[in-house]
Amino acid sequence: MVLLAIDSSKDFMGKLLVSDAFDSFLLQEANIITSVMHTVNGRIHADFYTEEERLSHTGEFIPWSEIRPLIFESVKGKNTPLSLRLTLCLKKEAMDALMQKKNPEAANTGLRALVINIRFESGAVAIMTGTSYDSFVLDRSAEEIWDETVKQFLLSKEISFTAQN
Repeated sequence: MVLLAIDSSKDFMGKLLVSDAFDSFLLQEANIITSVMHTVNGRIHADFYTEEERLSHTGEFIPWSEIRPLIFESVKGKNTPLSLRLTLCLKKEAMDALMQKKNPEAANTGLRALVINIRFESGAVAIMTGTSYDSFVLDRSAEEIWDETVKQFLLSKEISFTAQN
């Protein structure tokens, strides 16, 4: 788990909310405080979709690309949000491929999710990485791989940050 302070909040928020930079993620949860509090649970309700649409929503959570416009609508305006908290997770296929590529031994350790927690408060943005397992594990190599992957991802999107201790 690493904590990364984003150097330019405005640039980051533009990439998060307007561009497709984070569209490879799924939304687990969003909490937004503007004049009111908005809470979005990212779990998909399959009954909402037609049979055809359901086939494209095979995962547990909604793709960020689909929910991003709704989140953007809730924060845009002349005033910045008081707080924005997002939990995004990597798609299962991408998580499995990453682990298989970086450390095949760690690929079958009961890894449940690789997440980034994004916090915007008082004009500053911070990202904290996280991993979730099905059970207790001694091997923490998946966490180290995820921490480095997130740093490389941010750099590839030209998002500068400072690692916090």
